Amino acid sequence: MTRNTLPDSYMKMLRFLLQGSGIWAMLAITMLAITYKSTIGNWFWWDTVIIGLFFLGRGIVEWVIHSWLYHATPLPLVGWRLASETSNQHIHHHRNPADLSRLLITYKGVMALSFLVFLGSLLLFQSLNLASTMTLSLMVIGFMIEIVHLICHCNIPHKSTAMKKLVFLHRYHHRKDQENFYGVSSSLGDKLFGTYPGGEKK
Repeated sequence: MTRNTLPDSYMKMLRFLLQGSGIWAMLAITMLAITYKSTIGNWFWWDTVIIGLFFLGRGIVEWVIHSWLYHATPLPLVGWRLASETSNQHIHHHRNPADLSRLLITYKGVMALSFLVFLGSLLLFQSLNLASTMTLSLMVIGFMIEIVHLICHCNIPHKSTAMKKLVFLHRYHHRKDQENFYGVSSSLGDKLFGTYPGGEKK
């Protein structure tokens, strides 16, 4: 598709977002986690802490997903690459970032990531309640990451300096430097793992 087919307003972006299956999967999992914790499980003060930590550290989550899963960069120590259909799809996304059909995460991607976080949390903490909180936290930042990523690929004029910076860095990652700037809504992971070379000067 040509670039002028991309949404050029927040309203058009929202309509496009709601056409994808991924956002509805996120909503369904979010409601399931909230329903469980509100009926069978419990809400505790540390639920807010966990969700807050996920939000503050979302740049690390973005970095891990974008670098290791989407770009299949070698894993530390073992050097394995997680090459998959997901990484192949992302290669296509880089070749044609204006292709709307590859822009949104699918329900399959949401379900896979949610299952991994839920199962990993359940095995680690031996608590359905805590596993539900961890999965809910993933969905909270998932909404933000998906929306910011979509904004970065739209033709929406921005007044916010912070948003302009995020859009610029993501587009720079696409056009000039695919080995750096893996963050989408946050550059925390890039700054921690050394993939933010001169980002403040770009």
